[in-house]
Amino acid sequence: MKAPIAFVHGNCVFASGLRDAWAVFVLEPSSYAWSTDEAKRGRFVATLGALEGLAADVQILRVTREWSVERYARRVMTEVPGSAMAGYVTSQALKLNGVGAAQPSLFIAASLSDPQRDVGSALSDLAAHGAAAAWRQRLTELFEAREQRALSPRELKRIVARATRVRAQLADFLPIREAVGAELQWLIRRAFCRGLGELEVELAHEPRAISFERNGKAMLAPLEGDVLRWMNSYVEQRPRLLKVESERGLSWQAHLVVGALPDSVHFPGPEAELMFAPVESLPFGVDLALTARVLPNELAIKLVRRRAQDAEQIARSESEGELGVSDLGYRRTEAARELLSQLQASSRPPLLRASLAVAVAAATEAELEQRVELCRRAYGRVRLHRPLGAQLALFSQHLPGQRARVAGYDDTLTAGQVAAMMPDATHAAGSRRGLYLGHTLSGSRQPVLFNLREGSDEDRNTAILSLGSLGAGKTTLAQKLAYEAFLSGARVIDCDPKGDHRFHLLEDVAPHVEQISLRADPAMRGMLDPLCVAPNHLRHDAAVAFMRDLLPVRAEPSWETALVRSVDRVISRALRPTCLEVVKGLLDGDPVEREVGRTLETYARSGLTQLGFADALAPPPSVGLKQVTYLAIRDLPVPLSGTRRSEYSLAERVGEQVVRLIAMFAMQLMGEERERLKVFSFDEGWRLLGDPVGRSLLVSLQRMGRSDLAVPIISTQLLTDALVGERESIENLVGATFVFGVRSRAEAARALALLGLDPQDRAKQQILLELDAGRCLFRDHRGRIEAVQVELLVPQLVEAFSTTPSR
Repeated sequence: MKAPIAFVHGNCVFASGLRDAWAVFVLEPSSYAWSTDEAKRGRFVATLGALEGLAADVQILRVTREWSVERYARRVMTEVPGSAMAGYVTSQALKLNGVGAAQPSLFIAASLSDPQRDVGSALSDLAAHGAAAAWRQRLTELFEAREQRALSPRELKRIVARATRVRAQLADFLPIREAVGAELQWLIRRAFCRGLGELEVELAHEPRAISFERNGKAMLAPLEGDVLRWMNSYVEQRPRLLKVESERGLSWQAHLVVGALPDSVHFPGPEAELMFAPVESLPFGVDLALTARVLPNELAIKLVRRRAQDAEQIARSESEGELGVSDLGYRRTEAARELLSQLQASSRPPLLRASLAVAVAAATEAELEQRVELCRRAYGRVRLHRPLGAQLALFSQHLPGQRARVAGYDDTLTAGQVAAMMPDATHAAGSRRGLYLGHTLSGSRQPVLFNLREGSDEDRNTAILSLGSLGAGKTTLAQKLAYEAFLSGARVIDCDPKGDHRFHLLEDVAPHVEQISLRADPAMRGMLDPLCVAPNHLRHDAAVAFMRDLLPVRAEPSWETALVRSVDRVISRALRPTCLEVVKGLLDGDPVEREVGRTLETYARSGLTQLGFADALAPPPSVGLKQVTYLAIRDLPVPLSGTRRSEYSLAERVGEQVVRLIAMFAMQLMGEERERLKVFSFDEGWRLLGDPVGRSLLVSLQRMGRSDLAVPIISTQLLTDALVGERESIENLVGATFVFGVRSRAEAARALALLGLDPQDRAKQQILLELDAGRCLFRDHRGRIEAVQVELLVPQLVEAFSTTPSR
């Protein structure tokens, strides 16, 4: 068999000879399954525009690779040195078998030769050129043998220039880049090692060419042995499989071809998305190769007209029978007419003669047969053929720059049918670099990494929102992120209003923890005074809001006026303003002020509210001296779900104010070390999101996050209609969102609306209702949404972070 590739130069692959040049580009796969229908149609239109604008033979390769757990562990331990992080990542790596076994890489190759045409069109084109010299040149290009062994530098330059133009055409529609030599080397060599894991490429090796003179002209003769070196394997062809002796061992491979496509499919939908839905549902990797020969518009119209005539003739014959024209006859005729109308439109799109090949591999023959059967089940009613004696030809079809090599298995498709296969779709979310968070809930189990610094590094919102019902996994996620931040050397502030956090009790964390119990204790008085802990631009509003909510609901408007006036005086005159100084000023004022002062004095001396009234002469103890600060405050009054804020009881208003003050206190602790990552884990976050002052605090936290590496982790059970109604403002506050399981369809609809999905989608609502045990919908900092299983992996952490009481 002749070598399928003659030479490689940059991103140009010379396949069957030096006259058969292809430009190869890398297309980044992106998240698709949880996109809106509008976004999916946008992806379809972009791919369609690229295929129609290219007007050249094209090959799309979807190749899977295994996620390297060893490389992940090595990278993390290099970025965060230390025995604690090394032990944590090593424990993770031991449990990561089967994750990331099928990560897709996308390559699109476009032929740099003119499309093949029918003989009549070619002769007409030749006649249009007129002169005998032009005739000879065109005939030479059409009929010259492809055994050319040398190439002039001028020809090579022209090929590279054409590849650049193709890149510009594709880049108008798709996010592509030119493939580099190492990627082409990997693409060729790994075809012989399918099913045996990943291999290392020789980054320094590039195919070479000899320069010489012929008839006084400089010429280049490629060294074909340099490319053959990448294919140094022994391939044994059996009737319906290949046995490959590769550099990584024995690879058993079966090559299949997709058969006839359904007459009608719905897009978006799995039956149309043949390069995405079936392969992503499998727990192992398979490779896809779509090879398409372009049929120019004039030739396509001829073919479709002939098809329309055949369909009408069949319908006419059926009409003469007793039963008349069948439904299939009508559909066949209408489909042909509709396609002809599309081809005659002003855009004049081409047709594609395409075939889709599927490569399945395993380490043993028995395992291979099992995988082939699973692959056939994944494709459902679309049949996969396994051609007898054509396995080697199909194997070559998966190498870059190849056309279809097996006759009888191609079909005439529109560019829209190919675009609807969604070759660049995958399940992807999370950070490019970071610690292992979990895996997608797809069959391919794509790994999801998460980097707490991503919001700051990419100038995005840093806050992390986690919502869901009790026991769904919010607290476990928050403790996991806090622990990983601790191992990374971050400053961690953990607020625990329910008393079920265990992060601070871990053996390696406990020596670095200071515990602050925010309770009704005179020793803690003033710890959360808003005039002491709030940022300068918020302290006036925060102090007024705190003390105003302690006044009776039906208090006279003059009371609030007196309170504001007293706060202004204290801030402008006192050396160390405190809320207790405001109370003293009120007691020394006019009768209205004295009445307000007497009311507030009661709260300043007892209960949780004394936390907000500091005494300048008896300041609270110093805090923030250790890496981890644990704030324990239990039994904060919580309103029932759906209660309007105007209907809160006094205790519930106090609880809300204490939560605000805790957030301000955390901001004060986090503002001391600008270059250090700081994480604030905060339950009852809905109280901040639900009112203007709380959102102002989050805006301040966002400013800190981008400039001072501060990351608030906000957890909440409640997702009110008010929050969903202000989705745009919430989006401006939150970077990443985790939606765990909910208990009702109303909650599911609100959660979908918050994520920007259709809240009335019953199928997605049902998924949210069934999520449990750490499964969630995750929207990352870039807006991608995926269903994810959050995993702890380390047994000690699973036991320590569980919020379920042990028996």
